[in-house]
Amino acid sequence: MSFRLKTILGIALIEIVLLAILVINGLFYLSSSSETELLTRGQVTVKLFATMTSDAILSMDLATLDTLVEQTLLNDGIIYVRVRGQEGTILSENGNIDALRQPFKSDDSIASARSDGRLDVSSPIFVAGERFGQVEIGLSTGRLEKALSEARQWMLTIAGLEVGLVAIFGMILGTILTKQLAKLREASKRVSEGEFGYQLPVNGKDELAETTVSFNLMSIALANFADKAEEARKKAEAGKKYAETVLHDAMHSMPEGVLITDVDNRVTFINESYKKRYSAALQNIENNPALERLAPKTLALTVEIDGEQKKMTMEERILLHSNPELYPTWQSKLADGRITLTTQRRMSNGGIVIVEHNITELVEALERNRELELELMETGKMESLGTMASGIAHEINTPLQFISDNVLFFQETFDDLASVITVVRKGKKDALEQAGQKLDEIDWEFISEELPTSILDTRTGVKNIGKIVNSIKEFAHPENDDISMHDLNKIVENTIIVSRNQWNTVANVEFHVDEGLDAVPCYPGKLGQVLINLIVNATQAIEESKHGEKGHIKINAKLIDDVVQITVEDDGPGISEDKINQVFDMFFTTKAQGTGTGQGLAICKSIIENTHMGKLSVSSIINKGTTFIITLPFLLKTKDI
Repeated sequence: MSFRLKTILGIALIEIVLLAILVINGLFYLSSSSETELLTRGQVTVKLFATMTSDAILSMDLATLDTLVEQTLLNDGIIYVRVRGQEGTILSENGNIDALRQPFKSDDSIASARSDGRLDVSSPIFVAGERFGQVEIGLSTGRLEKALSEARQWMLTIAGLEVGLVAIFGMILGTILTKQLAKLREASKRVSEGEFGYQLPVNGKDELAETTVSFNLMSIALANFADKAEEARKKAEAGKKYAETVLHDAMHSMPEGVLITDVDNRVTFINESYKKRYSAALQNIENNPALERLAPKTLALTVEIDGEQKKMTMEERILLHSNPELYPTWQSKLADGRITLTTQRRMSNGGIVIVEHNITELVEALERNRELELELMETGKMESLGTMASGIAHEINTPLQFISDNVLFFQETFDDLASVITVVRKGKKDALEQAGQKLDEIDWEFISEELPTSILDTRTGVKNIGKIVNSIKEFAHPENDDISMHDLNKIVENTIIVSRNQWNTVANVEFHVDEGLDAVPCYPGKLGQVLINLIVNATQAIEESKHGEKGHIKINAKLIDDVVQITVEDDGPGISEDKINQVFDMFFTTKAQGTGTGQGLAICKSIIENTHMGKLSVSSIINKGTTFIITLPFLLKTKDI
């Protein structure tokens, strides 16, 4: 189809669409206004007639009603008129017999009236606000339909003539326009074939001439753009080659081993670090091998995923390498002792990039740190014992002192009783009298009263010494490698006894352990070390704030769901908000310089969280006190550091 024909058809189509819109809108407006006028006329007529008949209805003047009905029928377009009484009885009617025979149904629009060719309207008859009947009138819609039909035919005739004229003028205009456009088409074809910069002669000053000028400018611009594009392409190729070279060199210079596979699990790239790491294994391997070929020579059979050691078959290892979404990271130990951390990610092209990090030195450093931490724990334990040694000696010395005094009393009493027994054994006649005198001399009444008390005090002192010695023995006793069940009440009691010399003159210590905690999985010595550290810290805090007044330390232990919760609460000065988040940091201390090393709470946190797999937290209110909360698993298996 030529441009000329397209122009003619386009203009004709536009004209047809516009005329159609105009005709449709005109007919719609004419129809709408005519229908509205007919509806209005019907409503006005029926209401006016209802008003005219109200007096006749009220007086039941049927003759007047008949006269009003006949006069109303004289109006052009009214088909019938009917007047009904209060009960719906027909009082008067006249007009078309067929229309009157049909049941009355009020029309609310012209659309509903078209079915029978008349507009049926009604209006109630009200007198003094009371309904006395109803007026029904039928108006013909024939005149409306005829007017609309004539208007439609006239508009379509005018529209047809306009379309014909538009086609004629469109043909003339198309012929004029296509001459210059043909030249533009030929020039565009030459430019599209690569003849950038081709120019057309410009004739006239109309829009086509301006289009020709624009075409010439475009052609020149395309020529310039083509030159720049070619230059940019050459630069891009050079830049791409440089970037590939840099990336290639960077990948090969990385200390981590890098292996890349495609979507089919074929190896597409191996950097130098990976080749050196598996130099022997990669010999006699073809280029771009399948991962199944490479895996048996490079993949360890034992890996650690999420902290769990697992021995895998070769098929499982290949599956591991094929699912980076499921297994993004794992740890392996190679046959030569090296430990590697492998990470893998899916690329946008479906392939996988696998990076191996040699973490042997890091793991060894962590192991050394672990050993150092254990040494610090033992050192802290010994320091705690050393700090309390003098106090414990005082605790033991006090009962030893009165035991020594009682033993001296026993010895003197024994000597006195021995002299009495000697007199009796001589068997003289006055032996009994002499024995009685001897008993009076040694004050037997006093001895008989004091001796049982001294014996009881001595036994109590020996029992207290034994209790202190047993507490120290259990606290300092080396522990097994495996966790075991222990009585938490006994651990807390031993801790309080061992630390008595620290808090005795500073605070009153109360403790309560709920029933059912006689078999708690823990390391008793390490847990006792944590409790002693917390008690000593609480004592020192109270001593700094109370200034001679005794404070209170409360230790409570209870079972909550599947965990054991131990709280150590004091009424000391509390810890400020800017420091409470640092209390577990190594070498951080809130004490005066030279008083603390800042290692105690850090070690405590490590013992609870790393050794017992629990949690140690703290809450504090300034001038109210501080509470340390220890949470230990009660049913779950724990792990030593």
